[in-house]
Amino acid sequence: MNWLSKKTKDQRGFTLIEIAIVLVIIGLLIGGVLKGQGMIYNSKIKRYQADIDGIRAAYYAYFDRYGYYPGDDNTANARWGAVNGNANGQIA
Repeated sequence: MNWLSKKTKDQRGFTLIEIAIVLVIIGLLIGGVLKGQGMIYNSKIKRYQADIDGIRAAYYAYFDRYGYYPGDDNTANARWGAVNGNANGQIA
């Protein structure tokens, strides 16, 4: 047995290919996590926008039904015991 074959036989560790594969897998995992976080953020923004659209629709539906803006209705006490507004078109 010559010295070259003995030296390679005793060496332990990972090859460059194995390390490269592990780094690629780690990169893919990190990329997937970052993409997932972006998707979660975008879904929250869309949910907030939907909530705002719902509030806007309720606001105008109240005006269409009663002829006053919510908080400015001067007949609110007679309808459901709320504090009356002064019907001046301004909500304070």
